[in-house]
Amino acid sequence: MRLTSPRFNWNMRLQQTADNNPPMKHGDNGLYVRHVQQALIDLSHPLPKSTAKHGSPDGDFGNETKNAVIEFQRKQRATDPDFDVDGIVGEQTMGVFDRLLRTPVTLARIPTSGDLTDSDSNLAQAIINVLEHPRLAEVNFIVQGTHINKTSFDEVRDAMKRGEVTAEQHALPANVSAVYFARDALNRVTGEVLVGANTFVMSSSRINTDSDRAVVVHEATHAFCDIRAFGSDPAGAPFSRDKSETIAHVAQGTFHHILTGGPQVDPLTSDPTLGLNPIFLKADEVARQLLGTRAIQTLTLNELATLVRANRTALGQNNNTNFDGVI
Repeated sequence: MRLTSPRFNWNMRLQQTADNNPPMKHGDNGLYVRHVQQALIDLSHPLPKSTAKHGSPDGDFGNETKNAVIEFQRKQRATDPDFDVDGIVGEQTMGVFDRLLRTPVTLARIPTSGDLTDSDSNLAQAIINVLEHPRLAEVNFIVQGTHINKTSFDEVRDAMKRGEVTAEQHALPANVSAVYFARDALNRVTGEVLVGANTFVMSSSRINTDSDRAVVVHEATHAFCDIRAFGSDPAGAPFSRDKSETIAHVAQGTFHHILTGGPQVDPLTSDPTLGLNPIFLKADEVARQLLGTRAIQTLTLNELATLVRANRTALGQNNNTNFDGVI
């Protein structure tokens, strides 16, 4: 069932819920759960325990949320004897939410520090842990006038600890492992804020592998450029997405090489000519130059930049952006 309400149809995980792939159930947590909790509240099923801490839904599909879902389902069964009453949000329940709630809603951001019971807080702490990795001290280079070193990642870590940069867990497309939003991500139709500015978004709160850690370094490099507001001088050239992506891939490739001795592999394909593999291989070539002589050959860097631009074009993304500083 395709969701059509602007309240829900922007969120991939809610669409998966509507398709029963998988449905939402007790034990789930995250932003998509918050939207279901808000739907229950708006349909006269209050959740006092789940809203007590933050004044808005907490994103934890616990007993209170399950019981509210059951109450809602029982009301639906009064007019539809085939309506399931099981406390699980799937096609039927999500379909009614989609039909009844047509007005977009923006939920207040929940702080992501100091509460390890919250999955997004766990993600924020997991990112901070990566940014405190001792071997990040070996990532030290200058590309196109931008100096990336341990201090760069310390700035991002400190901004996260102050709450100026946050982290959220979302379902992401298969070819996207993480995103850093320098600006608010808006619904193209309604203008609703989907993800606030200065936010790491990852598909999992677990950062267990070296590839995951390298991806965090990639996004943290974007965050550092954002914090420093590079390219904000009106007299200078704009800080293009290509430049930001190239620098981020150098940092990612270098950190991955430091940890593993080789390049990353696209999780969707092992073919070196497909997916992100050409970028990963070229970034590793840059890393080997950097770690071997502390000098990056201009030709190799330009080849990496060309691959980055080609990939962005293939994904249908534009190549310019503005960075909003958080300091």
